Amino acid sequence: MKNLSPINRNQIKRKTKIYFHSQHWKNLLVFLSFVALASCFWLLQYFQQKIERDISIPIYYTQVPDEIVLTDSLPDKMTIRLEDKGTVFLRYLFDENFTAIHINLKDISLDKNTYTVDRSVLNSQIQDFLLNTTQLVSFKPEVIRIHYSPLKRKEVPVKIEGKITTAAGYMFVDSLHISPSKVWVYGDQGALDTLQFVKTGIAKEENIQKNLDLTLALNVPRGLRLSVEKVRITSEVEEYTEKKFELPVVCRNLPENVQIRFFPSTVEVICQLALSKYPHLTESALEVQVDYNALSQSPGMNVPLELSRKPQWLLNYRIVPETVEYLIE
Repeated sequence: MKNLSPINRNQIKRKTKIYFHSQHWKNLLVFLSFVALASCFWLLQYFQQKIERDISIPIYYTQVPDEIVLTDSLPDKMTIRLEDKGTVFLRYLFDENFTAIHINLKDISLDKNTYTVDRSVLNSQIQDFLLNTTQLVSFKPEVIRIHYSPLKRKEVPVKIEGKITTAAGYMFVDSLHISPSKVWVYGDQGALDTLQFVKTGIAKEENIQKNLDLTLALNVPRGLRLSVEKVRITSEVEEYTEKKFELPVVCRNLPENVQIRFFPSTVEVICQLALSKYPHLTESALEVQVDYNALSQSPGMNVPLELSRKPQWLLNYRIVPETVEYLIE
């Protein structure tokens, strides 16, 4: 496409200017003004008249008990027919309070399988958000029947799936705390009988150097429902140190006429603990015991050792040596 020459452009500008100053253009402006004014009068007259209109509003079902499962699809919208002035319908259109029907199911009976929301309840909810001048002509559905089935339930522990580790030189002051540590699972009795725990989503928290505060979603077993969707994992993290103790090996449940000797008779207990716990761990809080009744289950003349008494927060320790020989007299 060729560009217009300067002469052609000047001619177009001149003709356009002449047209907008002509009587024809002035007559067209007057005509359009009368059309716009007539349209405004017509709209004003229309909106001042009473009219009937259908309005669609959503239906929400709230506080559905965990102990039931809905067996049928429920209506999610209601169509209400109203009569009022057109200006009122404009107000309904832009009013944020003109929202929805809320059906609360918290008081549903577990001894039945049908819950009916009758016409009077729905009518009352609709009237609550209508203006006094508005007449409710009709609404559909007029009755909502909710069919459901009761579920069995079982409480199971939560198991962390994945890896949560501290950085080198750091440790968890106590064990990981899961909140809640147990959840209710709802579903078929057969599926519940085989369920032993519920797993979290896969955790990938490594090289932690500060207190842990982690939220994990729960993996919902197929066909079942959980009382909560997420759990919180927390624990304090600190730098750790070691503390060593020399402890005697003692025997419990020893008969009165029997003596036992351990070789060696004392062992070293090396504990890894957070710096804040160091002054609270004393020798009196620890004990290495062997149960005489368990010696018959120990092959040979060696017996493995463990701490029979320790603070609950002491998670990491080792005993040197791990086994001792014994002699019964």
